[in-house]
Amino acid sequence: MKTLFKISAILLTIVFTSCNTVFRSKTQTINVFSNAPEAKVTVNDSVYNLPAKVKLLRTNKPVTLSYESEKKMFDTIVLPKTGPLFYLGNLVTSPFFGAGYWVDLMNHKRYQYRKNIYINVKDNLTIQEYKADRYIAKRNITDTVKQLEIRENINKHFAAAAVKREYKAQREFKRYNPTAGTFKFNIQPPTLSLMGFSSKNTNVDYFSNSVGGMGFGIGFDYYYKDNRFISLDLSHRLNEFNPPGLHSEYDFLAHNLNVSLRKGHRWKRLEYSYGLSFNLFDNEYSQGNRSVYNTYNTLGFSGLFSYQLTSVMYIGVRYNPSVYNLKSFNKGFDYGHVLGFDYRIKF
Repeated sequence: MKTLFKISAILLTIVFTSCNTVFRSKTQTINVFSNAPEAKVTVNDSVYNLPAKVKLLRTNKPVTLSYESEKKMFDTIVLPKTGPLFYLGNLVTSPFFGAGYWVDLMNHKRYQYRKNIYINVKDNLTIQEYKADRYIAKRNITDTVKQLEIRENINKHFAAAAVKREYKAQREFKRYNPTAGTFKFNIQPPTLSLMGFSSKNTNVDYFSNSVGGMGFGIGFDYYYKDNRFISLDLSHRLNEFNPPGLHSEYDFLAHNLNVSLRKGHRWKRLEYSYGLSFNLFDNEYSQGNRSVYNTYNTLGFSGLFSYQLTSVMYIGVRYNPSVYNLKSFNKGFDYGHVLGFDYRIKF
């Protein structure tokens, strides 16, 4: 009994999800219209004055529309195609070896013709003239005042769109070709970075590298020449990991707050900049109940090499070496670094 029930459920699913077979009619109505006055078409020996709604039998055969107006006469072939309902509606039968597709393949109701067929008989029309004629012909608008209003509205729309495109093109050009006086604000989403600390700074008996990808940054660039700029960044990074080779009870948490001032050069889409940086480091090294917390400031350098992917997206590599420790009891030259990928969005 259960087996019979399952088989019945599967069969019902196949039948009701064969969408073209169940839900579609055997015929389809298409709209045929033209921008020529007193035009007509002949379809399957039936004559229609345009605009007209023509009912076609769904089949896999092309349909010929014989067009005739005062100045022109020609045939137009309309080809059938399988509609999206055939592909999408039968997806649910895929587990059953696509049974829904097999059912619909045996039925011509899966075919459809283009719904709107516009026959243009005028040469050298602009895009807006073509669209206006199509709109008027489809709706069979004969009022000349209404026609004039439609043409004016379409011309206004195209003029506004042209101004918008021109403005966008100019803005994009400026973003790829900044000139003197350009100001760009940027944000820096999280990217993969490596922070290095010396034994003097962390009270750990080895040079430690902390890998992570959390953090955020902001900054701006000011172009004082067409290919020269000054860059100021403020960024914060947070990395946490267990040092390699040690048991998981060892934890190392590190923060870096960085302020960098750099001079930059641009060549086509490439940018590179170099300058000074100030870093505020703090880190915590713990093992079991033992925890060592450290905070200190450093001075160093900042370097950034980046490539402009789009008008606002830049990717590159950042390297900020620290060379001088400002910590009161350990003041002096000492090395640390921040090295990582750089991704920023400039406006």
